[in-house]
Amino acid sequence: MSQYKIQVAQYHTQELEDFKGNPLIEALPPILSPEDAFYKLCSFPGYDEKERLYPAHIRYHAIPRLARFFQPVMQHLDLEQRFSRLLRHGYVGRNPSTPEYTKQLHIAHKLLSGESVQCNIKSTASSFTLMGFSGIGKTTAIENILSLYPQVIIHQAPLNLTQIVWLKLNCPHDGSLKSLCMDFFQKVDDLLGTNYYEKFGGPRHSISSMVTRMGQIARIHCIGALIIDEIQHLLTTRDRGSEKMMNFFVTLVNEIGVPVMMIGTMRARSVLQQDFRQARRGSGQGDMVWEQMKPGDDWDLLIESMWKYQWIENETPLTEEINKTLYEESQGIVDIAVKLFALSQGRAIDTGLEKITPELIRKVSKDDLKLVQPMLKALKSGLYEELEKYEDIMPMEIEEYLQKRQSNIDLRKTIQQKKEKMAEKRKNEETSILKSVISALISLNIDAKTAERKVTQILKSEPNLSEAVIMERVLKEINSKKQNESEEAKDGINVLWSIVDNGKKKHLSAYEALKKEGIICSPVDDFIISGA
Repeated sequence: MSQYKIQVAQYHTQELEDFKGNPLIEALPPILSPEDAFYKLCSFPGYDEKERLYPAHIRYHAIPRLARFFQPVMQHLDLEQRFSRLLRHGYVGRNPSTPEYTKQLHIAHKLLSGESVQCNIKSTASSFTLMGFSGIGKTTAIENILSLYPQVIIHQAPLNLTQIVWLKLNCPHDGSLKSLCMDFFQKVDDLLGTNYYEKFGGPRHSISSMVTRMGQIARIHCIGALIIDEIQHLLTTRDRGSEKMMNFFVTLVNEIGVPVMMIGTMRARSVLQQDFRQARRGSGQGDMVWEQMKPGDDWDLLIESMWKYQWIENETPLTEEINKTLYEESQGIVDIAVKLFALSQGRAIDTGLEKITPELIRKVSKDDLKLVQPMLKALKSGLYEELEKYEDIMPMEIEEYLQKRQSNIDLRKTIQQKKEKMAEKRKNEETSILKSVISALISLNIDAKTAERKVTQILKSEPNLSEAVIMERVLKEINSKKQNESEEAKDGINVLWSIVDNGKKKHLSAYEALKKEGIICSPVDDFIISGA
């Protein structure tokens, strides 16, 4: 066995009919009221005011104690209630004291093995996701909530089974499903002293084989909830890795009956909102989004509870100005607020100031939190364009903003496509008219090239004319041209007769008169006569 929290089952009578007679639920701690959950979740490390009088190098070692400080607020109590429901309702459909339980094990194994089997057993498991900014306290909160439950419960005769209440895994950095399965086997081995990793988790085993065994173990050991943290790492997968992993989680929820909780930063929303939709559809817990805390009751409670942990010689009272400065420099990110408080004390001790001031907090923020300054600046600005640069801190409302903007983009795209279709339709209609009119003109013994040139010119200048109008215009132009040519020919003949008539008056023949005017040439002028 391991160092994890393990206990022998102690059964508690259940008030709700849904939970009665189910040893997996009856062995869990009693359902907590919000008040009980508040006090149980509090984590206040020990503190003695005398420590402020210790030498500087000793006080430096006391400051990291703030890392163990945890003050629950409303969102933490909400999370505790949701997890409690997730866990218990997931067990409703898995009661090891009923005959259906063994049947479920066989069906689940066949399903995971890829066999086609009729399943009439309805899963009561659900799932939900928790998204939030980096440093908002998601992981700390869920770990504190998990600490309220034993991780392993041993059921003695007649059940003789080992129940794993919860199992928390971190999504591998490469988003690999195989790595996740190997981590699963190792975690179970650490808990139970088994050798699943050696039997099923070696390099020689395929992903499909590992997935099958993972689902089987989850059933055998009655895993109450599987928590997957850092789910945003799925964004780094290739070859549809994220889709494969999400499909497996969906199978766990819908067919194996194991509730799944996903935790990730805002970057994970694209994965969680699409790939995990099928599993989340049946979720009765809803999804949670944690943004930065707002100034007010929860923020004041957090800072006031933390403020007593001072290791500076001159105890500094919490003023409204200091509270406001701490919020401005942390933008409501709990992890940054705690770090600022700790770093400010270290700077106060180092410089000999031995007190905390608004100026000191701003100085520490500028000097020691350089890496997060661009993100904090984006949060301060509240500008969507700036927040979009940092997906880990992007508020969920921006999704609506982006969706709205996407709708506008889609609308413009639709209009453009409509224009292109209309242009294509118009082009096809013009081609049809062109062919029809040209064919009609050719049938009237009009030259094909002339007909095509005339019709094309008219359509180019007035594309909406009907076939009849185009036909009429072309014929009119052609007839007009023929008439002009006829008149020009007639005028030419009249000139020739005038020249011949004038020549007669001068006793010249028609030939001589035309030759004299340069109308005709002598036949021999075109030849070169050479002498003998």
